[in-house]
Amino acid sequence: MKQDILSLVREYSEEKLQPKEFIPGKTRIPASGASLSSADIESLTEAVLQFWYTEGKFCRKFERGLSKYFKKQYVTLCNSGSSANLLAMSALSEIFPRRDYIVTCATHFPTAIAPIYQTGHIPIYIDIDPATLQPRFDQFEMAVDKYKGKIAGISFVHTLGFVFDERKFDEISPGFTLIDCCDAVGSEIKVGDDYLQAGQFSDATTLSFFPAHHITTGEGGAVLSHHEEVKKVLDSFANWGRDCYCAPGQDNTCGNRFGHEWRRLPKHYDHKYTFTRLGYNLKMTEWQAALGLSQLDRVSTFVEKRRKNFSYLRDNLFVYEEYIKPIISVLDSIASPFGFPILVNTDKFTSDELIQYLEDNKVSTRRVFSGNITRQPGYRLPHITFGLEGSDRIMRDMFWIGCHPNLTKEMLDYVIEIFDTFFKERGL
Repeated sequence: MKQDILSLVREYSEEKLQPKEFIPGKTRIPASGASLSSADIESLTEAVLQFWYTEGKFCRKFERGLSKYFKKQYVTLCNSGSSANLLAMSALSEIFPRRDYIVTCATHFPTAIAPIYQTGHIPIYIDIDPATLQPRFDQFEMAVDKYKGKIAGISFVHTLGFVFDERKFDEISPGFTLIDCCDAVGSEIKVGDDYLQAGQFSDATTLSFFPAHHITTGEGGAVLSHHEEVKKVLDSFANWGRDCYCAPGQDNTCGNRFGHEWRRLPKHYDHKYTFTRLGYNLKMTEWQAALGLSQLDRVSTFVEKRRKNFSYLRDNLFVYEEYIKPIISVLDSIASPFGFPILVNTDKFTSDELIQYLEDNKVSTRRVFSGNITRQPGYRLPHITFGLEGSDRIMRDMFWIGCHPNLTKEMLDYVIEIFDTFFKERGL
């Protein structure tokens, strides 16, 4: 009966997931979107039919798959990329010496910054180069030198999938290193003769599996680490702050469930209900993991298609380089573009005018998240900066359009046509 159900689900989803007809000027071209298949829906259905919905076998398989792909031994799954950042910052703040500041970049996504405040730190913001999306290493060195002995760690993002040289930052980091790879699954950095996944040079690497990202679990995230100690603390924070590491449905994994002694607890108190941290419930469900596991089988295909779409847009829009500049990687690395960023570099028109023209013609656009986050209403909080002209420039003059795997050549050609028309109407 189960196989009959899965067969019907496969047949139904193959029909429903057929691409809809693209009608230029009428069909909206999304900036992002999940690439689902009948295999994904079948995997989800199989998880539903096992009647176990919290962490279980699909979560374990997904963890092993991520560990193999990223070559990081320890994986903690959670319910979002934002939660992954909160977990990583909480765990690293506990393990490393307690200090005041975290060095970060002002162009980060808000929930990459919020955990800095939520764990009792103050951010030191450095700037970003709008032409390359590289954090300003000279400002980083200035921050480390000026606040020596007061920095708990560093937290940086591979913005829109364009990697920075995380090795340089890690080498002089005075504390922990947290790398946010939510936008950068599949991005690679050359080390010796090999290319390694971005996020290798960190004490913790965070991922998001929101539908806009490279693979999706609907909602979901993960933290990866090379360190067993980090993994244990991450799992505790994600599981209500309890000391026990039994998975849901397990008992007495340590073989000493009723043998632990705590000064203020009754003797032989149940270890499953011993809480040593102010934690959360941020676990991933079996359904999310089942979808992620299926998506992970196609991650290389997704990344390759993103790169091809990005290159096609870049090659065809390069003729307007006098007015708009695409980002070009400056490192010995291979980007896995989250989107196709565009920097308006002229006084002939504004980014707002170009964005509005694209939107009016059904081409969806997105700003670079918070831009300069110190200007956001919710982030008028204590901080230190070394000048944020580049972040202001990105906030004012940069946006991005889609290059995700769902975009066909017909759609990309339409996008290029709209750009052509925009410039022709302005005599450029």
